Amino acid sequence: MKRGVRIAIGVTLVVLGLFATVGGIALVALVGADGSVGIAPTRLIGNGYAITLPQVDVPSLPGGERVRLDVSLQAGDRPMFLGIGPTALVDGYLHNVPIDVIEQIDQPGAARTSSVQGDAQPAPPGDQPFWSITATGNAPSLSWTADPGDWTLVVMAARPHSPLDVTVTGSVTVPILGPLGFVLLGVAVAVLTLGAWIVVRATRMPAS
Repeated sequence: MKRGVRIAIGVTLVVLGLFATVGGIALVALVGADGSVGIAPTRLIGNGYAITLPQVDVPSLPGGERVRLDVSLQAGDRPMFLGIGPTALVDGYLHNVPIDVIEQIDQPGAARTSSVQGDAQPAPPGDQPFWSITATGNAPSLSWTADPGDWTLVVMAARPHSPLDVTVTGSVTVPILGPLGFVLLGVAVAVLTLGAWIVVRATRMPAS
């Protein structure tokens, strides 16, 4: 193989290794060894009776590992309710109820919501039987080890009330992401080292 081709291959591997190394470092820094991604304190304001996060689609993970979601509300002036339930059942419970839906969480500390109109008032959320996990109080907090499926997180007043103004914190833990970051980083360093070795070897070859 000609020296120029070897150099080109080596440089390509170096570039790929550099990008992968940056990605690996970013992933390790973001999730740490336990695969946890924290959510900064985020203020949620809604004009309806509930604020929901319907995009909680939990996948099946290899090795029987499961996603964990931790959510807490900062202390307020009234008892609040946190609940996670199957999306279809939550949708039925909140049918025709004015709510606000979280469309996107922007770091740090901001969220985009959209309003859903309605004219019904919901029954107290604590009376509903379909929740997978709930927490109630002036500063409720829950830690949920999720089963695969389509879930919705709901924030409401324990005695339904509108509007809502709450500050939420939390984290999502995907155990596989912790080791994955270190694996990616190791592979990236290996590719970077191989590319550098090929370049050095090629530059020492006689030109042809």
